[in-house]
Amino acid sequence: MEELDLSDFFHTKIEATDFSIHLASISESIYETGFDLEKALLTHYGARKRDKFIALLRNNKVNIYTASDLEAFFNKIQTRISSLPILSLTIAFEPIDETFKILSDWLALNIHREALLDINIDTKIIGGATVSFNGKYADCSIKPKFDQIFQDTFKNKSEIPAKMATPQENHQSVEHITISR
Repeated sequence: MEELDLSDFFHTKIEATDFSIHLASISESIYETGFDLEKALLTHYGARKRDKFIALLRNNKVNIYTASDLEAFFNKIQTRISSLPILSLTIAFEPIDETFKILSDWLALNIHREALLDINIDTKIIGGATVSFNGKYADCSIKPKFDQIFQDTFKNKSEIPAKMATPQENHQSVEHITISR
């Protein structure tokens, strides 16, 4: 059985759940009199995703005028969504849509299958990321390196300054320095 590529519709666990909920709603109405698939897709997903969904149906040779064919295909999609692995990623910034696309493409290229991203934001990691996938965890953030440098710099607690100056305090103190020739 050929796997469905659903990467045009979602990249994250939250987006997949939302997509699945909307698909279930459409599925509930396919046996109603006057059901219009394109109108239902437009209402739930918008024009761009509607067109991609129609193309997905066409590529999978689904008869869009037969409710039982639609129902079977929708069930196949729901099963596919529930079987996608989840990659948990903690990063220090709020990603934009393009970031999700890049990460999803990288995952598909490197693990050779789709995976859903479960993104968490934690500014305390400073930069980089922590990753959890298939029971494995990797801390690729900057924080451990930063902590190690800090510990190496101040080997015992007596060397740690009582108050570290903030960037604003450092900037203000520089303004009061006069340079003479």
